Amino acid sequence: MNLSLATLLGLAATLLAVAYTLPQVRKLVRSGTAAGVSVAALANSTVSGTAWTAYGVVEHEVWVILPALLTLPGTAGAMAIAWRRGGDRDRMWLPVAWASALTALTALVPLLGSRPIVVALGCSITLMVVPAAATAWRSPDVSAIAASAWAMLIVDAALTGGYGLLADIDANLIYALVAASGSVLILTRLAVPPHVHARLVRLPGGIDPDVTRDDLSLVA
Repeated sequence: MNLSLATLLGLAATLLAVAYTLPQVRKLVRSGTAAGVSVAALANSTVSGTAWTAYGVVEHEVWVILPALLTLPGTAGAMAIAWRRGGDRDRMWLPVAWASALTALTALVPLLGSRPIVVALGCSITLMVVPAAATAWRSPDVSAIAASAWAMLIVDAALTGGYGLLADIDANLIYALVAASGSVLILTRLAVPPHVHARLVRLPGGIDPDVTRDDLSLVA
């Protein structure tokens, strides 16, 4: 019974993993802007997806391979579009550092064992949600962020965590906790009205936080 439930969760997580990458690509294409979108976060996600795919192959876990592999076109595509549309390019050193760290930990498995790389993979979602959340919270305009993508990531985190619990994959459990927490943080930012955000975060260009709500709406 556990095997059947694990398979069901793995299949659901795979389908949802594909689905949650599509809203951001679609919104970037339709809006013509990448306001509030972190290119570094999408690059980190692309690196992590590649690493998760390789990890699944090594561990012979098809329900680890498929979700990671099938998200790569969406995250890589969103990254390319956001780059062309002028998305936030701060912290672009992170994807390079992250790829280097994963490569080093993989090479050190014979000496250190698999635990360090498992923990790193589990925390990999941090490198997507932290830059994304930081960019969103400091940006007055978050019109290019797809709320549905982050809502679906919460559900994906629950499914991934459930599969990790049944299949005893610690990396999945860590991923689930971080993904859900980061998604909630970003959805919270999207729910914050412009006039409230203006009082929480200094707006660019010396905009007075005490201007009218309509004026702030034009900025945001």
